[in-house]
Amino acid sequence: MPSLDDPFAFSAFGVSVRWYAVFILSGIVAAIWLIRELARRRGMDPEFVLDIAPWVVFGAVVGARLYYVLLRWGYFRDHPGQMLNLRLGGLTIHGALVAGAALVLWFCRRRGFGFLAWADLMVAGMALGQAIGRWGNWANQEAFGTPSDLPWAVTIDPSRRPDAYLDRATFHPTFLYESLFNLANAALLSYLALRIPSDRRLRPGDGLALYLILYGGARFLIERIRTDSLTIGPLPAAYWLSFALIAAGSILLVAIRRRPPIAAEGTP
Repeated sequence: MPSLDDPFAFSAFGVSVRWYAVFILSGIVAAIWLIRELARRRGMDPEFVLDIAPWVVFGAVVGARLYYVLLRWGYFRDHPGQMLNLRLGGLTIHGALVAGAALVLWFCRRRGFGFLAWADLMVAGMALGQAIGRWGNWANQEAFGTPSDLPWAVTIDPSRRPDAYLDRATFHPTFLYESLFNLANAALLSYLALRIPSDRRLRPGDGLALYLILYGGARFLIERIRTDSLTIGPLPAAYWLSFALIAAGSILLVAIRRRPPIAAEGTP
C-alpha cells in the first residue's frame, strides 16, 4: 500500500482539514444513510434516525475520547490542554459503543420504540461507519501492525515507527484488516436486520448480539499484531473489552430466547 504524504485533505477559510476528519465524517454519514434505508425497508420511522443522530454522534465522540483519555491518563494529567485535541486521533470505538448505546436506549424509551429492534439496524450502520472511519488511521499513520513484507504492507514514516522497529519501513495495515472485516460485517448485519421480521428462528436483538460477538472476536485477533495498543494491567485494553463484548453478545443471545417471542418492529 502507498504511504500518505500529506495528512491534510484541503483548506477552507484558513482552516486546514485533515484526512482523518474526512474519513470519520464520511463514516458517520454512511452509517446514518444505511440505518435510515434499513428502517425504511423495515417499515420503521427513518426520521427517528435523523432526530437522534446529532445527540448520539456527539455522545459517542465524547465517550470515545473519554475512554482514550482515561487509558492515557499519565500523559493527559500532565498535558490537560490536549484532552480536547482530536486532530491527531485518539478516539476509541469501545468508548463510542458504550456511550452511543446508552443514548439510543434512552431515546427509544422516550419514544416508546423497541431498543433491540433499532439496535439491530444501528449496528449494521455502525459497522459500515467503522469500515470507512478506519481509513483515518491510515491518514494519521497509526493503528498499524508488526513489520511485514507482504505486497499490501503499508509504509510508515520513521517518526511514526515504534522504537523497536526503526529499521523497518513497511508494516501490517491492521486498520485495513479491520476495515475489510467491518465492511463484510455491515453486509451480514444488514441482511440479518431485514430477515428478522420474517424468520421465526430470529429474534429482535440477534443483530446486536452477533455484532458484539463478531467484532469482539475480530478485534481480539487483529490486536494481537498491533504495535500501539494501550494496556490495562498486563494485557492490551482491547483484549479486555473484546472479552466483554463477546460475553455480552453471548448472554444476549441466550436471554432473548428465554423470553416469550415478541413481534419485531416492521413485521407485516
